[in-house]
Amino acid sequence: MNKSKLLLLFLLLTGVFISCSSDDDDPIIEYEAKMLSFGFHMEDNPGVIFQDYLIETVAGTAINFSMPEEVDKSNLIARFTTTENDKVQVNGVVQESGTTATDFTAPVDYIVSEGTANVKYTVTIGDAPAFVWSALPPFATDQAKSLVMKVNQKDGNPYFFYKQKRETSDEEGAALLTFKDGAWKDLGQASDGKIGTYMDFTFNSAGIPYVSYTDYTTDVNNLLTVKKLSGSTWSLVGDKGFTSSNYSHHSLSFVNDNKILLAGTFDGRTGPLTRRELGVNFFENNSWTLNTTIPGRASDQVGYLIKTVKKGDAVYVGSYNAVTPNTISVYKYSNNTWETLVDSWTDPAATSISLRAFDIAVDNDNNVFVAMSENSTGEEKLRVVKYDSSSKEIESVGNPIIGATGSATSFDLAVSPFGVPYLLFKDESNFPAVVNIDKNTIDWTTPKVLDQAIASELSIDFAADGVAYLSYIKDDVIVAYKYASPE
Repeated sequence: MNKSKLLLLFLLLTGVFISCSSDDDDPIIEYEAKMLSFGFHMEDNPGVIFQDYLIETVAGTAINFSMPEEVDKSNLIARFTTTENDKVQVNGVVQESGTTATDFTAPVDYIVSEGTANVKYTVTIGDAPAFVWSALPPFATDQAKSLVMKVNQKDGNPYFFYKQKRETSDEEGAALLTFKDGAWKDLGQASDGKIGTYMDFTFNSAGIPYVSYTDYTTDVNNLLTVKKLSGSTWSLVGDKGFTSSNYSHHSLSFVNDNKILLAGTFDGRTGPLTRRELGVNFFENNSWTLNTTIPGRASDQVGYLIKTVKKGDAVYVGSYNAVTPNTISVYKYSNNTWETLVDSWTDPAATSISLRAFDIAVDNDNNVFVAMSENSTGEEKLRVVKYDSSSKEIESVGNPIIGATGSATSFDLAVSPFGVPYLLFKDESNFPAVVNIDKNTIDWTTPKVLDQAIASELSIDFAADGVAYLSYIKDDVIVAYKYASPE
């Protein structure tokens, strides 16, 4: 073989070896497409969900959630994380975590892709088990005569402010307790001694309780005192008996953390307001501004059963007007300005509204719900109406409800975070019963009677996540229920 042929053969063999060596050394690209976490956050879905729903570590390709049936699942925003460089699509549309809204009324397929790797994750949102009312263990340590229950929006627990029942009225003070971690907790004696009939309480944004009551330890009875709980110590907010003149029905709310609003029935006989006029007192800069009035409200428009509700940056004030004809009024206080929403309203067919009970509640759209007992149907029944914040009109909520009448009339109104009204009331037998508006019939559900026993001092309230509590007094004992999905 000549030299030229040997050289050619050498070059050919070298090329083969180089080629084989190159094939062996080429990197194999492995693509990874994986959903790591998935969920729905309140801050991404304001006013739609009222708690976070999260799967921190996705296992498998089926992602399942259960949400209350009231949740509108047609336009939810999901937040998710994936492995690096992945693209996420639904029906060919790229999804951006925390931004893209999707209809989850049916299962949704998420395609997670990187290079040649594609993985399908199916997200399904089902209805959580229906909420049920479950009795908490009775509070048998003390006896109660009067009671107000509210839910602390900071910790989601119910708090109970009550007037103690004792052998003599001089020993009947005010105390506060809560139900937390499955047990009752006594938060101590709030008053310095005997209190009167009228009492209320509220919380600041940090969840600190503030209580108000008609004080019998002052030189003049029925002056109002406000206290707050700091740790385990009760301290005065302003002076004891700060009102200087008598107040009866009243309600306490924060305008903001630096300003308290206390509205009530002025019962002084020597001024400065007309007796039984609706007076408003403010605590700001460590002092009380007393006996202000609502612009446009007549001084002789007797105000009873005053109720206040804080919603957002506003406080709503409701009043039963005990003049003939009986009417209701609702006012809004925001940015240091008063606005009249409902001005001395009554159904034209009604000849009277009971002065035994009255309540207001406000939903997240600033609609105001008002509960009363009146006779527009020809006989006294419980009725709820709504002031629509958009139309500025008043409309009925469901049909009138048959309940206890006369001196036995008692009820309390609340609206869930989903905008559903609930009414706790005494039925014809004076038994505690609760109803809510059914989303399909747009009417009240069949009353659920909680106890075959006479009840008094009814309260109902919701936590921010939709869990509710109610309470009443039976045989001088505080009874409470929780409304939640069954465990």
